Amino acid sequence: MIFPDQPAGQKPAITFCYRGFAANWGTRHVVASILEKAGHYVRQVKDGPVDLTADSVVWIWGNTNWYPGLYTQLTAMPRAQRPLVVLWHTEPLPPPRAACLPWPRLNWWEVAKFILRDSGATDVYTNYLVLRRWVKKGLPDVLVAATMGRCGFLSERGIVADWVPLGYEPSCGHDLGLPRDIDVLFLGAQDVPRRNRLLRSLRKNGIRIHAVGSYVNPSCWGEHRTELLNRTKILLNLARTPGEFPDLRLILGMANKALVISEPIYRPDPFVPGRHFISVSIDEMPEKIRYYLAHDEERASIGERAHRLITQDVTMERSVSR
Repeated sequence: MIFPDQPAGQKPAITFCYRGFAANWGTRHVVASILEKAGHYVRQVKDGPVDLTADSVVWIWGNTNWYPGLYTQLTAMPRAQRPLVVLWHTEPLPPPRAACLPWPRLNWWEVAKFILRDSGATDVYTNYLVLRRWVKKGLPDVLVAATMGRCGFLSERGIVADWVPLGYEPSCGHDLGLPRDIDVLFLGAQDVPRRNRLLRSLRKNGIRIHAVGSYVNPSCWGEHRTELLNRTKILLNLARTPGEFPDLRLILGMANKALVISEPIYRPDPFVPGRHFISVSIDEMPEKIRYYLAHDEERASIGERAHRLITQDVTMERSVSR
């Protein structure tokens, strides 16, 4: 056994499953730290198989497709011997019917990963189909999704998921009080065709955009990222698919007091357009960017309001406690 003996009445031990990325291999996930602070013994793993007991908890972060070893292990166990399995689903799913949005088309490498059943695939269809396979096996016992849109999509398919939003935690950044010498920043993967088309369109309309982002380059993470965002006036949100809510990108901008200007998002709760970020169509985005670059006080006011919300109310500790 890896878990130490648990005294009677002690909180259950937790196996926290977090795949991570090349740029942050070995990093302790903030949720694991919060659970430890709450009195749990927490062991963080990348995947199964691992030693498990029926009186423990498996807490899965992100996406079921990332954990094929754990799936094989759990489904082979008699249900009476399984631990309690919790999934906090944080990856995109297709839009619900209420969003009135088309289902996304995959690019060629997403199609290839889908066909090959690659455990690194994160397209909306793989994410849903693998989750559905888990559900058919009676897993997880507790399912929460990070956005209202994902909860809505799952509900339409008879899968019950509670809404628990992602929240602010210190690694998201903080205000350094630096001069903001970058007018417009896009922070995210640079290999998304739709996103690159939108960036080209904005640049053709005279918007200068500094675009960076990588899952493997450490300079796009940690304190380097915090400094970059502190130098930024406006952080753009251009999603992989129309209407998708990349919650972490908004949180990063708000944590560092950069104004987030986004294409329309379906159900951006707990954030309110016009109050915590600016929502605008791509066609109108160049004009809106120029407006907020020219109106420093308005830009700063929205940034301050959003910063207060996430640092005081929408925190990761509060979300975990739910």
